[in-house]
Parts: sequence; structure tokens; C-alpha cells
Amino acid sequence: MPVPKKTKSSSVLRIKSVGQFLDRLKELENLSEYALFRGQEQDWPLLPKIGRINLKNSDFESAEKEMLNDFKRLSRPYLPRPVLNNWEWLALAQHHGMATRLLDWTTNPLAAIWFAVSKPIKRGVGVVWLLNAPEESIIKANETENTDPFEQTVTRIFQPHITTNRIASQNGWFTSHRYSKKKSNFVKFEWNLRYKDYLKKFIIPLEYFSDLRAELDRLGINRLSLFPDLDGAAHHSEWLNSYLEDENL
Repeated sequence: MPVPKKTKSSSVLRIKSVGQFLDRLKELENLSEYALFRGQEQDWPLLPKIGRINLKNSDFESAEKEMLNDFKRLSRPYLPRPVLNNWEWLALAQHHGMATRLLDWTTNPLAAIWFAVSKPIKRGVGVVWLLNAPEESIIKANETENTDPFEQTVTRIFQPHITTNRIASQNGWFTSHRYSKKKSNFVKFEWNLRYKDYLKKFIIPLEYFSDLRAELDRLGINRLSLFPDLDGAAHHSEWLNSYLEDENL
């Protein structure tokens, strides 16, 4: 297996089309077997949602555990199968929108582009991050039974069990972020000395959002394919029959 090649985090490439993006990926040397991608509609820090919201309890770690305990208590009537451990609980909560220490990634580069361009923006740029993940930093699905996310002292890459249709459709992986008592917050991934040299950033100027959205749809990447449920069907049907702000210009 090729060793993932470190890349300068300052190396930024522009995306104008799907084909151009895939060509750029082919040009990269020693791309990891576990290459992961993350799409963002703005160039926000790589910080999990729990580090971005205003919690009632200023103790992040206590607040996170209490929030997850509430989710466990309230969600059981809706669960199709038992949830085995805290890794699975966090993955389930994250994919249903709750703030956790997890940050979403995908093994599908086209899905990452869609998440970056799915909504119109008025300023700034969309971003797709590439993480050329080193295997030794990964907690694989079959290893979660013997570990606990709340006991991790370093940021790890987490391969989840496929427990929901969304995780399956989005080829979902996560980064589980280390909490820094010194900073009183979780550590931004791009600032993490352990990983920053394995990151590469691609930017998408807003004028290409609409064309990329249409191109991805022709390739079968859209809200319904990534959210295979009634919510996805409803949003996709609306998009098929109306224009977003940056379309039909």
C-alpha cells in the first residue's frame, strides 16, 4: 500500500468542473487508500458543530455527554436496530443533525462537491478539502467495541459501521476531534499538527456553483441520492421544478 504523501496545506486549487477536479486528483502522487473529502459552502474552519454553538453548560465535555444521553433517551422509539456503543451513537446523532465532536467526511469526491455547491451563496467561495488519511490514525469499524470516543486524547479518523441509509449513501466517515482544555474548545483539524500536512484545499468560485450542481445531477449525485428518504425526495422534487437564486440567470 502506498504511503500517503504529505502536502503543503497552503496548496490551493480551483474547481470549475467535475472533470477538472477528477483530473487534479489523478495528478496527485501516492493518494491514500483512505482518501477522504469534505465539501463546505463557505471556507469555514474544520471544527465540529459542538465547537461552534452556544452551549448552556460552559464545560464542553459535560455538555456533550449530557446531550448524547438525552439523544439516547429520546431516540429509542425511532431506532430500527440496537446501537452498540458510543461511537455508533455519535455517528447516528451527527447524521441526524445533532452537535457532536464528529466532523463529516466522505470517500466520494463527487458527494463532497455537491455539499459545497448545493446552495447558492452571495459571497465567498465553496471549499472541498482532501484528507490523505494515514492508516495508523484510523479507528476502523471493527475496532470501536474496545474504545470510547470520550477517552480519546488525540484527534482520530473514524470509519463507522453502516447503520443508516444516509451514512451508506454519503459514504460517510468522520474525524473525531480532540478537546483542548487550554483553548476551551475542540481543536480545528487544519491546525492539528498531526494532520495539517495531509490536507489539500480546493476552492470553488460561486459563479460555478450552478453549473456544477447540474453536472453532478447528470452523474446521479443530488439531494435524493445523498438523502434517500422523504425529505430528500421532497427537496429534490422542488429543485427539479424551480430555480435557485443562482440558476436561470
